[in-house]
Amino acid sequence: MRSRLSPYIAAVCSAGLVIAGVWALAKSEIERNRQQIRTDVLLQLSTKRARLESALNSRLFITRGLLAYVSNHPNVTPEQFESLAQVMVSEQTGILNIQLAKDNIISHLYPFEGHETALGLNLLEYYTSQQIVRQSIESKSTLVAGPAPLVQGGTALVSRTPIFLNSPNSPGEGAYWGLVAIIIDPQVLFADAGILPTHKAIATPPGRKPTLTQSRFNTPIPVQYAIRGSDGLGPQGAVFFGDPDLFNRNPVLLDVSLPNGSWQMAAIPLEGWPVSRPIGWLYSLGGFLAFSCGLSTFIWVRKPWEMELAVERATFALQKSQERYAIAVAGANDGIWDWDLNAQEIYFSPRWKSAIGCDPDEIGSNPDEWFSRIHPDDFERVEADIQAHLKGRSPHLQTEYRILHTNGSYLWMLVRGMAVRDADGNPYRFAGSQTDITDRRRAREALRVSQEKFSKAFRASPDAIAITTLEEGRYIEVNDRFLEMSGFEWAEVIGNNSTDLNIWVYESEKMTCIEELQTCGRVIDREIHFRMKSGEIRVGLFCAESIVLEGVPCVVSITRDITERKQYEEKLYHTTSELQAIFKALPDLYFKLDRQATILDYQAGKVSDLYRPPEEFLGRKINEVLPSDVSQTFTDALDEVKANRNLVYREYALTVNDRLKYFEARLLPLLENQTIVIVRDITSRKQAELMLYQAKEAAEAANEAKSMFLANMSHELRTPLNAIVGYSEILEEEAEEVGIPDFIPDLKKIQFAGKHLLSLINDILDLSKIEAGKMDIYLEPFEVAPVIEAAVATIHPLVQKNGNHLQVNAPPDMGQMYSDLNKVRQVLLNLLSNAAKFTENGTITLEVRLISDGGFAPDQPPDWIEFRVIDTGIGMTSQQMEQIFNAFTQADPSTTRKYGGTGLGLAIGQRFCEMMGGEITVSSELGSGSTFTVRLPYRFQFPANLME
Repeated sequence: MRSRLSPYIAAVCSAGLVIAGVWALAKSEIERNRQQIRTDVLLQLSTKRARLESALNSRLFITRGLLAYVSNHPNVTPEQFESLAQVMVSEQTGILNIQLAKDNIISHLYPFEGHETALGLNLLEYYTSQQIVRQSIESKSTLVAGPAPLVQGGTALVSRTPIFLNSPNSPGEGAYWGLVAIIIDPQVLFADAGILPTHKAIATPPGRKPTLTQSRFNTPIPVQYAIRGSDGLGPQGAVFFGDPDLFNRNPVLLDVSLPNGSWQMAAIPLEGWPVSRPIGWLYSLGGFLAFSCGLSTFIWVRKPWEMELAVERATFALQKSQERYAIAVAGANDGIWDWDLNAQEIYFSPRWKSAIGCDPDEIGSNPDEWFSRIHPDDFERVEADIQAHLKGRSPHLQTEYRILHTNGSYLWMLVRGMAVRDADGNPYRFAGSQTDITDRRRAREALRVSQEKFSKAFRASPDAIAITTLEEGRYIEVNDRFLEMSGFEWAEVIGNNSTDLNIWVYESEKMTCIEELQTCGRVIDREIHFRMKSGEIRVGLFCAESIVLEGVPCVVSITRDITERKQYEEKLYHTTSELQAIFKALPDLYFKLDRQATILDYQAGKVSDLYRPPEEFLGRKINEVLPSDVSQTFTDALDEVKANRNLVYREYALTVNDRLKYFEARLLPLLENQTIVIVRDITSRKQAELMLYQAKEAAEAANEAKSMFLANMSHELRTPLNAIVGYSEILEEEAEEVGIPDFIPDLKKIQFAGKHLLSLINDILDLSKIEAGKMDIYLEPFEVAPVIEAAVATIHPLVQKNGNHLQVNAPPDMGQMYSDLNKVRQVLLNLLSNAAKFTENGTITLEVRLISDGGFAPDQPPDWIEFRVIDTGIGMTSQQMEQIFNAFTQADPSTTRKYGGTGLGLAIGQRFCEMMGGEITVSSELGSGSTFTVRLPYRFQFPANLME
């Protein structure tokens, strides 16, 4: 029975071995394809990471200038900040806001519109910024937070940098000032990095050939991305971009470096990792081989006499196979290794040994021969990868590492391998290949660096860059600056040419550039006019050069917007022309001097105005041209200009044409080593000043003589008037005693007239003392309430005489005032007297207020006392109010005739208030009454300079 089944069993076993081999080969091919896809995804992720880091760092970098400025100018004004921030925002897109937070409170914002709610925010009290602000201050470094919610709404990335004031010995290490923050729109950042979901490519119009092959500008494998690590926490941070589930789908991971940590980027193919599919043709071939092998084995076992022939054929095929294997191994760049895990012995092929510079007999079979040559930085990773495969955590071994060559250098190797396992799954044999990829790594790194440099230069260039086809001028790629300058969207540009977009303003300029490009292969610094999408015409400086991309003739063009520069040049031309015309029209003389005071140039309306002819002073020093005293004046002025770099005035006299003239010179720094001097003839002004001085001296002498006369006359008149008043009072008393009442009214009239005349003389005497500077201040403490009561009692008869009503509004307790009692009483009496005199059948109000500058405090006296006299009398016009405080002047000459008076009361009152450290003011309306306000210190103190 067994002999009959043997052929069948042998055939099945033979076919099974073939199928197992085919299956292992298919699995290896599938795994290789999977690794290739993963490598492509890694390359794309590496490029996106580099672009993201570049986009972020380019925006963080712009705050350095603002930080340095604030460190040196801590009192930066909103206007200065806005000027700096406006330039910073214009340099980068996606900057939502720039902030300064003095003492951690947001004090400066740009732009302000839309962010008003953030002004005044205390960052140490706002829940989303407390921790990271403290970390930034403690570490004295830039920290990036977010994406975080903003108090003004929305979310953004926030970069905060502490500001420390500069000191002479340690710049930037002085006192802590606050923070500078830049608010970045993450969507613009992700768009610059190119990780936002891509749109479908623009279809090529019918009948038009593609400008470049798809592989040049399109991603071979569409990839989707996700980022986690809010606030720079890396893998521990939350996912803030993309699908969070992407991190659970075996993604390719790379870290994005931040000033305060990192983000972690993940990437997988857009459609997910491809599902392993059987290789149909390989399995078909395997089935065929298995059937053939089984059939051959069946025949061989069944027909023993055919066995020798089969053995011979098999031996011959094996020899051929071994020969092919040996030739393949010898001719391939791969080194073969075979590791017996139980015996701990490794077979190294000759190619493996020669790759590291060893002879075939130089290396034994010890595993240390391999591992001792692995670079120390790669050893742990390689060992971990090997153990992961041997323990079944990875289907095969594939890793890159550096191995030591006998010449002392390190080579990059790609190792692939797979373990053979027993029935229990334990590995007992481990074999694979090793490929020298040093050149590939160098080329890949060079390509990455080149692409990164080109990408940075292309994206960050301040000039517009475009790549077009040479034949039709179709745009293949443009940078962000091109879109900003033209106003178009990217989708509107790609696939069209400049004619479609109507960019060229003048056809002649376009044809000139095309001819120059065809003739010389390049265009250099050609001024052109281009039209924006809005229709605005701008001026650009155009450069272009022919290149070939993947066999397609193309043109790289660079355009710099010089519209503002052209406008400035035109303005400068007009300004220069205007200045030249002004210089020629001005009567002033203009000179230009160098650092050694040599006269370099001049400008004069008339040559006759010059001290000497031009040929005698041009190219000579001023001490060789001007008299010694005048040249010394200019030398001192030039030294001051060099030291302060500011405008300097000097006056000097010079004899010109036998006539003494006076001049004013203004010296200003022009350049680093030059100074301009503008000279003006001020002889007429000097003469006028001399005449005015003489007139002033004469007026002061006359005024002093007047004051002396008034003082002497007033003193001489007071003595007889006092006698008249005294004798009339005595006669009045005697008339009452002897019973002659008819004389009493006449005697009272004599007393009233004498006292009135005496008060007028006292006013004149007070005014003369004030003008002569002989009026003194007598300070003493006194109660305010009795002074007010006495003034009201004194003025009461005059109030009743004109039918008026007097009202007093004063605090119940006004305390003691420290000032000149007599002068305070005299000012109040004068104001109440005027109010009663110019009011009939009306109301007169006296208001008293106590005022404190910093608010009232217990047991603290007020700072000021204010008296307000309000009447409902005849009032005044604005012209009259301007004259009432002048001596011997009343509001209107008619009032003197109707009401009497000398016009000295208010003038004396004003001077008394000024002497007591206060003031008197008036407000009035004609026909509606007047209000006089007296404001005096509650505790008068002499000024410090006066005390000295």
